Amino acid sequence: MDMAAAQFEAADLEAAVEFCYEQRWTDGLPVIPPTRGAVERIIHYLKRDPQEVIGVIAPRDGVATIETIAINCVMAGCKPEYAPIVVAAVEALCEEQFNLNGVQTTTHSCAPLVMVSGPAVKQLGFNTKECVMGHGCRPSATIGRAVRLVLWNIGAGFPGEPCKTTHGHPGYYSFCFAEDQDSNPWEPLHVERGFNAADTAVTVTAVEGPRLVGCGAGYSSAEDVMFILADAIAMLGSNTIAGGDMVLTVSPMAAKNLSDAGLSKADVKRGIARLATRVVRDVKRRRSISEQHPMHWSKITDANKDDAQHPFVRSVDNLIIAVAGGWGSGGAFCSVMPGWGAFRSRTVQRKVSFPS
Repeated sequence: MDMAAAQFEAADLEAAVEFCYEQRWTDGLPVIPPTRGAVERIIHYLKRDPQEVIGVIAPRDGVATIETIAINCVMAGCKPEYAPIVVAAVEALCEEQFNLNGVQTTTHSCAPLVMVSGPAVKQLGFNTKECVMGHGCRPSATIGRAVRLVLWNIGAGFPGEPCKTTHGHPGYYSFCFAEDQDSNPWEPLHVERGFNAADTAVTVTAVEGPRLVGCGAGYSSAEDVMFILADAIAMLGSNTIAGGDMVLTVSPMAAKNLSDAGLSKADVKRGIARLATRVVRDVKRRRSISEQHPMHWSKITDANKDDAQHPFVRSVDNLIIAVAGGWGSGGAFCSVMPGWGAFRSRTVQRKVSFPS
């Protein structure tokens, strides 16, 4: 097999790991040295030309090929069967509307979140229940890490220069989870976003780290559950004050509460959008967004009416809802992940193509 990447020799495994550090091929955590055999196994599994170009990774504009993606998959600890999900995620990141250059270099702490939905979730053994987005799940951990290493090694998204993120979060190492279709009373995320039920798809969006929200679904009405979730979104310090996409991960208990009340996912989105507001007198205290910005709050809410309500969800399409997590206590913890705001980065989805 013709390989374009340079090859190096190391005395032993420990020396190879240290060599990867010396070459700055790692974001701080150790990586698995990408031996030729391991990289070839992934390329053989994919059955694709190793020099096939998947996209250009900003800000360095490095070219992501099947070979270079496979290298980073090995370094992250991916099994070959995880690689198609990484490839699809990279394709999504390279879509113009995602604005990867902005995501990689902004002072905001948004990082690409990869959400997996479809039959491959069970086939590959994703954890969709207790500690979802946390430790203990090899597919989520290594797929998310492979995407980050692609951004690091091919795109040169290094802290300080060019990455100006003021505060990062642990999702900058790995940020991936899968939806729990068994606990989901509504259509799966990939079906909602235009794919067939038999497809597996990735939905990629740039968001802050997850913030836990106890919505009380075990002993609250559906309206109160939506009120608490909306309150977690309508924070003055969040960039969603200027619109943009955001992710809400709903626990199975909360999803059941809302569904049992006769609410569809679209109903829940409309309810949260209706409730996720702040009065103008409060909104005026957020002065860090220029009034000249096309998405400044005063463009849609009258700044002269102190009691007017300003919406944090500009459109129900900005609210991405996925069902995942443990059943939990009556508090029914969910997670809110605000996005970068405005139209700076839009959510993108791609179908995962597994080899026949």
